[in-house]
Amino acid sequence: MVKHKRYKIAAAVIVLLILIRIALPVILERYVNKTLNDLPGYNGHVNDVDLSLYRGAYRIEGLLLEEEESNSKNPFLQIYEIYLSIEWRSLLKGKIVGNVNLLRPELNIKTAPESQQALEQSEREHWTEVVKSLMPMTINRLEIREGRLAYLDYTPSPDVTLHIDQMYLLAHNLANVEESGETLPSTVHVTGTSIGGGKLVGDMRINVLKEMPDFDLNLKLTGIDLTSINDFIEAYAKFDVERGRLDMFSELKLMDGRLEGYMKPFFEEVKVLNWKEDKKEDGFFRAAWEAIAGLFVEAAENQPRDQVATRIPIQGDVNQPDTDISTTVMNVLRHAFIRAFNKGLEGAATAERSSKKE
Repeated sequence: MVKHKRYKIAAAVIVLLILIRIALPVILERYVNKTLNDLPGYNGHVNDVDLSLYRGAYRIEGLLLEEEESNSKNPFLQIYEIYLSIEWRSLLKGKIVGNVNLLRPELNIKTAPESQQALEQSEREHWTEVVKSLMPMTINRLEIREGRLAYLDYTPSPDVTLHIDQMYLLAHNLANVEESGETLPSTVHVTGTSIGGGKLVGDMRINVLKEMPDFDLNLKLTGIDLTSINDFIEAYAKFDVERGRLDMFSELKLMDGRLEGYMKPFFEEVKVLNWKEDKKEDGFFRAAWEAIAGLFVEAAENQPRDQVATRIPIQGDVNQPDTDISTTVMNVLRHAFIRAFNKGLEGAATAERSSKKE
């Protein structure tokens, strides 16, 4: 009789575990969708959530995050698949941390009028914090495959679109499980292919455990066909090019809230078309440059006949309250790129016109 009762209890426990296993993905999916929809300034959802308890892993399929009242066909963030699992090697060291693999994530950064940008930043909870809340443990290793990062500006005509495709990113020791004792214990390596066939390679050392992360970044983007970005050149440099190549190099360091570095583009074999006399400084970019990061910009040019190099120093203090650090750094890089582009292309155009006179 006692043995029979034990069998019933064991069977009941097994049935209960099976029911929990069946119900958990549905519960998690509802939780994730509610979390995304409650994010101020955005609407979001996922298509499916799947659990693998024996491996200590779960998968999110079809994450989509869109800006409210956005008429753009390009969502702010979409990820085909997120796979998170326990890092068993670190578990043996007594650390409960996870591996995250993102397949085909796409992030679209869109510009807006200055007043709208200020309103959005003040009203929105930063989306990265919500995405982090979907992860049940601290992330130690991050891998991104087939990623896409796009910059979209709908203010000029025609629209400006720049992108980097086929991005691969690998980040190690984000939770400092190795306990190396280094100031910047984590490493990040990224590669990709830009519009115009450019090759992106970047390496960074970072400490993400600080409230305001410290990092040291080296980045190069080489072999861009300038004719592929004529819409961008038309919008910001006020002329078109018939041919030319761009190589871009940058170093950026953030330590204790102090941002320092440079951006240096090299323009080669540039042939200019449709030179325009309108070279007015763009008021919005000047204001944004000064207001967001308090940068001081000086250009130093070296102009051989077939190559023009421009160096844009980057300096700023990002220890500003209520300011998102990633947004600030992204704006710094965007405005530095545009100013470097203007300086370099104007020099290239001048050199090209001078060679014609000779």
